[in-house]
Order: sequence, then C-alpha cells, then structure tokens
Amino acid sequence: MNSVKATAILVGAMPLLAAAAGGANVFAQEPKATAKDYNQRALEIYEFRKAAARGPERGQEIFYYKCWFCHNEFVQGIPQLKGLYQNSKLLSGESVNDDTVKEKIRNGGAGMAAYKYTLSDSDLNDLVSYLREKCCWNSDTPPLNPRYRMR
Repeated sequence: MNSVKATAILVGAMPLLAAAAGGANVFAQEPKATAKDYNQRALEIYEFRKAAARGPERGQEIFYYKCWFCHNEFVQGIPQLKGLYQNSKLLSGESVNDDTVKEKIRNGGAGMAAYKYTLSDSDLNDLVSYLREKCCWNSDTPPLNPRYRMR
C-alpha cells in the first residue's frame, strides 16, 4: 500500500476512531446559523421583531418607531412618557392603567395620532409592557442595536 492511500485512510478514519474511543469528534464543526434572506429581514422590520419576538424589548422597538419622535426630551408641550405609570392620571383625567393607556394609543387624542388600525393587540401589549417596566431612554444613551457585532 503506498503512503498516500494509507494517509487518506487514516485521516478518513480519525473521526470514527475518536468517537469509538469516547472522545469528541475533532472534525465536527458547529452548525452555522443560516443567514436570513431579504424577505425574512423585511418581515422582521415590518413586524417590529428585530430586537425580540415579544415583551418589553419588542415594545421598545415599537416605541422607537411610533412614539419617540414626539415623546422625547427635546419636544416642548408634549408629555414625556418616562414615569407615566408613576402618575395618577393621564392628561385626559383618566386613571393610569394598562387599559386606559392602550385606549389612548388606539384612539389618540388632541394632537396625537390614533394607532387603532396600525398596531395590533400584541403590539399594544408589548408597547405598554415597555412603558410600564422600562420606559424611556434619553438621546445621550439610546438603546443598543441588537444587530451590531463588534469585530
């Protein structure tokens, strides 16, 4: 048997020998995550699911796209949403709870757009959970970009 064939047989048999000996397969590689195609990424953006599938993290993304441009620290005359749940009443006089906040977002108000045809019930649940638990950041320390990978 020539040395090239013997080498090829040994190299081909090494993973089997390692597995038979109880060791890990030295040639095994971690499965690579499949890259998302353009349509999958577009759907994530359209459904506000870049940061998370649900919960306050998704609510933060909805807040950024739908609320932040009016309810930020630079706009004068519009109520800030930071600490909303520490207040006893909304500007309309209603008590602050999940139902009244969702209703205000759905139907809008004086100078506020209505989102009843734009945001679904799950969108509203995630947005309200963000407003209640984590809201809001200031422009000096915006939320981290979940897609950013430091090299």
